[in-house]
Amino acid sequence: MLICSSWRQTRLKSVCLAAAVAVPMLAQATDRPWVQGQRTVPFFANAIKETVLVDTGFDRDKDGVVDTIRVEVTRPDTAPGVRLPLVIHASPYYFKNNRAAWEPAYFSTRGYAVATVALPGTDFSTGCDDVGGDYEVLGTKAVIDWANGRAVGRYLDGSTADATLWTNGQSGMIGVSWDGTIANAVAATGVEGLKTIVPVAAISSWYDYTRSHGIPYYTEHVQFLHEYVSNFDHPSCSALTPKLQTRSDDTSGSYNKWWAARDYRLDASKITASVFVVHGLTDENVKTGQFGLWWDELARHGVARRLFLHQGQHVEPYYSYGSSYTTPLLAWFDHYLQGLDNGIPTAPQAIIQRENGSWSTDATWPPEGTTMQTLKLSSPLARLAPALSTASATSGTAQRYLSFTQAAAYSSDSIVGNPTQVRGDRLVFLSSALGAPLRLAGTTTVTLRVKVDKPVAGLQARVVDYNGSSAYVVTRTMADVGHYKSLSVKKDLVPGEWYTLSWTLNTDDRIFATGHNLGIVFSAEQPNPLIGYQPVTVTVDTKKSSVTMPLLGSLSDLSAAKAVKPITTTTIESPRRQLSRDEFIREFIEGSR
Repeated sequence: MLICSSWRQTRLKSVCLAAAVAVPMLAQATDRPWVQGQRTVPFFANAIKETVLVDTGFDRDKDGVVDTIRVEVTRPDTAPGVRLPLVIHASPYYFKNNRAAWEPAYFSTRGYAVATVALPGTDFSTGCDDVGGDYEVLGTKAVIDWANGRAVGRYLDGSTADATLWTNGQSGMIGVSWDGTIANAVAATGVEGLKTIVPVAAISSWYDYTRSHGIPYYTEHVQFLHEYVSNFDHPSCSALTPKLQTRSDDTSGSYNKWWAARDYRLDASKITASVFVVHGLTDENVKTGQFGLWWDELARHGVARRLFLHQGQHVEPYYSYGSSYTTPLLAWFDHYLQGLDNGIPTAPQAIIQRENGSWSTDATWPPEGTTMQTLKLSSPLARLAPALSTASATSGTAQRYLSFTQAAAYSSDSIVGNPTQVRGDRLVFLSSALGAPLRLAGTTTVTLRVKVDKPVAGLQARVVDYNGSSAYVVTRTMADVGHYKSLSVKKDLVPGEWYTLSWTLNTDDRIFATGHNLGIVFSAEQPNPLIGYQPVTVTVDTKKSSVTMPLLGSLSDLSAAKAVKPITTTTIESPRRQLSRDEFIREFIEGSR
């Protein structure tokens, strides 16, 4: 009766009546009445709200006082001694306690405690943020330590806040954009007590977020991020901004130790939490390569994982997809945090929204039968467009070397239009018309053997789905030719010399329908926004160039460079237009709300 008396009268009657007429189920019903069968349900009407300051053990702002993390707890009003799992939403965007998060209201009624956590140096948390580095990650990790009795927490009046009185320490993290990124980062520390994470539209490597294979998207990107989220309560945090920007090295665009400290894929082997990856297939802010390369590392290290891919951009799926998202999400938390035997470990690994808006599942992802296929580039002399096929063109029947000249600092997606018409600013390689559906599922790699007429040059590859008069840009990714040796080494190019450059394109899952043509379009791009625009002419050695794609379906229509019909496009669809830096950052922030 003590447990019954801890809930509101509206609940008390129904719970106690069940106890009176169903004695055999008494232990289960009174132990966790928010559980029905193998799922949690809305049960609690009252919630306790608390503000706690958690010691990080560090003094990053150098004020002589240990930094603290501001935590707002929302937990069900349970009987004393009831310990619940904890859902954590950490963010740099709470901005002086404006905590617009949906999780407290949703999860606290279902038998979860919820903590919204301000990253170090943001909101009312002390210390300094450092854009994805140890300051940020270890400071946030302290909250999980506190939930498990390993760190000290205090209420605003200075009294001790003992989380172990109401939580069992079983913790999960969730968030969109930067908020999901910190979940990836904390999981990569291997912290004890973190049982699962749900990174939504999240970064797995900050280098890849701000760079595309050596090409910075914007100048002073790191500086802008740091200034936007920091509370700058101490001068030492302001002084940190230019240091962070300098170490990010816009000038070369290279990967270095500073970026490696913000590359969570490198520590995937430490992850003990399960991971439910959520991403939009048209997200051009936190691009799809962030989830794709993260997924590959999780698979390599045997991490329990699931995937939810939708057709949206950089959005919060709770608001955009409703129960299509919350049903598998809640089941995931119920299994890994509440311990419910609800079939999650044997459920389909991937939930994917298809091109027409319908939902499908795959037992594994990439789906069984997907193979990496190397497609050759060739230019048969009598063909309307250069070819994309699994077999090379016969010697003497094709043009080996093809050239094009840059026409703008950065090309737009309109460059993919009318693929069978000759243009001097691009190269288009087309498959034959497909006789059956062909699915691309995973990450494509491009290898080009090129020479250029300038000491610097950038390239872009676009995978395109051509359907008669329409073209859809499936994925696109730039690369700096000067990083041909390594992303850590930038070299000036010698005009006229040959270089081999390989780079991965952003991950995707796309079904090319019967009758469509699979195409890849190459263009030249400015390799760094800090340098002046110098149009470059690029020559491609097709015999030593290729595209490797993860494909599922019949490859018979890719086996040879069959003839193609003229294609005149009237519509071109693409994930989205290029944004200014301020628009890009604003979307990054708004995606978490």
